[in-house]
Amino acid sequence: MTPPAPRPRLKTRFKPARLKLSSDHSKRPLDRLSLHDQLVARVREMIVDGELAAGAALPERMLCETFGVSRTPLREAFKILAAEGLIELRPHRTPVVTPIDAREIAEIFDVMVSLDATAGRAAAARATADDLARLDAMHAELVALHRVAERAAYFRLNQQIHAEITKLAGNAVLLNMWSTLHASVFRARAVANYDARRWDESIGEHEAFMALLRARDGDGFAEALSEHTRKTGDSVLQMLDQARLDPAKDG
Repeated sequence: MTPPAPRPRLKTRFKPARLKLSSDHSKRPLDRLSLHDQLVARVREMIVDGELAAGAALPERMLCETFGVSRTPLREAFKILAAEGLIELRPHRTPVVTPIDAREIAEIFDVMVSLDATAGRAAAARATADDLARLDAMHAELVALHRVAERAAYFRLNQQIHAEITKLAGNAVLLNMWSTLHASVFRARAVANYDARRWDESIGEHEAFMALLRARDGDGFAEALSEHTRKTGDSVLQMLDQARLDPAKDG
């Protein structure tokens, strides 16, 4: 029996010309993404800086009017901020800025004090001349920001310096643990700079532990770095306690 002749294959070819988009349509996704990013950054900054206090409601209509946007990009921004733990999305209810759990913050700082001691000792031993020069430049900028009272920029750079020191330890497990815990106290840590006295103390502590790092005093650097973190934790908890006792001072 003669087998049936094979069926002819359909010849198709993708033709980009059939998918022409107007220049207006092609630009909209980029504009929308840019708007989304700006919203995320702005609301995040308002939360970290204390402009939006812990537990504060985030009414969509008010925020849309404030930023001049529709609800769609605002809700997309809310999803990102919720994933970061900065806000709580509640079904059929107004989102709120995530409250800070003082007990959890205290426990996290206890662990971070130990992690900083370990990271500091290893970083002092492993840092190259280029590493020290990079940290020195960051520290000089930090001092300048403190001098002109640029608190938000100071806080961001401060966190970058601590992260850079932890990376220099060369321990991936330690870095992962530190990064996870740091993300949990990121917003709470910012409140320590609300106290001008503590802010001045903090920059002095940075000056001291940087001098020990330049001298390659691993034990001294580790002790100074971890003590700095302990004092920051104490200040954060004190500020949170004051806000709890006197809500009128919170935001």
